[in-house]
Amino acid sequence: MTTPFRVPALSRRSVLAATALTPAASLCAAVDAGGVFPSGLFRGDDRIRVGIIGCGGRGTGAAIQAACADRGVRVVALADLFADQIASSSGVLEGAIGQQFECPNERRFVGAAAHRDLLACDVDVVILAAPPATRPAHLAAAVNRGVHMWCETPAAIDDAGLEVATAALAEARQRSLIVASALCSRWDAPTMETIRRIHDGAIGRVLSVAVHHDGGLPWWKPAAPGTPAGEIRQRNWIGCAALSGGHFVEHHIHALDRALWVLGDDKPVSAAKDRAGFLPVGGDFVRFAFDSGRTLEASCRRSESPGRGTAEVVVGTHGSADLLAGVLDGPRASKAPKRQPGQGGEMYQLAMAALLRDVRLGGNRLAGEGFPGGLSGDSGQALLRASALGVMGRMALEGRPQSEPGRGRQTPRPA
Repeated sequence: MTTPFRVPALSRRSVLAATALTPAASLCAAVDAGGVFPSGLFRGDDRIRVGIIGCGGRGTGAAIQAACADRGVRVVALADLFADQIASSSGVLEGAIGQQFECPNERRFVGAAAHRDLLACDVDVVILAAPPATRPAHLAAAVNRGVHMWCETPAAIDDAGLEVATAALAEARQRSLIVASALCSRWDAPTMETIRRIHDGAIGRVLSVAVHHDGGLPWWKPAAPGTPAGEIRQRNWIGCAALSGGHFVEHHIHALDRALWVLGDDKPVSAAKDRAGFLPVGGDFVRFAFDSGRTLEASCRRSESPGRGTAEVVVGTHGSADLLAGVLDGPRASKAPKRQPGQGGEMYQLAMAALLRDVRLGGNRLAGEGFPGGLSGDSGQALLRASALGVMGRMALEGRPQSEPGRGRQTPRPA
């Protein structure tokens, strides 16, 4: 019997640790001192009213990062399926951001329709952090309401959801609504530098990419005796493929995004399940074929054993690159600058700061257009592309190969 990691109750300490933040007051002081962000960008007097849909650790952490990035941010509304999540998040936010938390009881909404109640409030930005199965509907509702969005990953977990998310993002672009995604690698300096060197030809023409993860089980929240099975699944959505999309979609999306970033505009045309790859970690993996003839091999296994770790390798005509270590081998061998201790959360903070900067600029350009990752288009589109690749791989692993991702075909949701 497998034993997932038991997640502790939501608290200020656990949220700040999970988001790799120092206490909010000291981080905001660093911002004011011109530390992480360019001086003067986030000193607007006008308030930015933020709502959270999905008040677990990530939604709460993103709200803290928003408050640190812009002193004008006010967290004014909360929505979650469970009342205790609202209460825990409220307690954390009151302690972490103080007067920037302005959410009375009448703007704390509970239940399956809570997101609609929140969007009826006067909010400028909404953080979408509920379980991924709900994200397409929440994206569409937020666009319909005309608010800017911070969108956690993935954007969808199946083809039906991709169709909804694609339409929502297209409408957001037409309406100049900003959709910023939590694809944090695109704001990570060592990763940015490594991929820049690959694009500059340091290993020659890219032939293939392999991204493999073999690690432990995700968190698990223990339930009180007598708790209905459906509630247990909802509270532990990360381990339920019908709610999360499974490990390949939910957990591996950042690795898939890095691979797509390396491959540029190359279009995936097929995906097939196999059992022997470039860096085998045991079990099944997916081999994607791209329009150019290049390939991507990807696997994501999570089990009780610690596993063999993570490997992300790019092979070119004149060398290879380790995306995680930032090491490039070949005639132009080099190594990207190392990430310093404590910098892991900075990429999330930078991404949130960019969203709020663009909100201050009036929403007239999409967050991420020309963003550090270098992908043309906004970061919401990068999220959509990575989500579509994840869904394509999931279908292949389930024995349902798909020729092109995100074409709107209805797919049965796994039980």
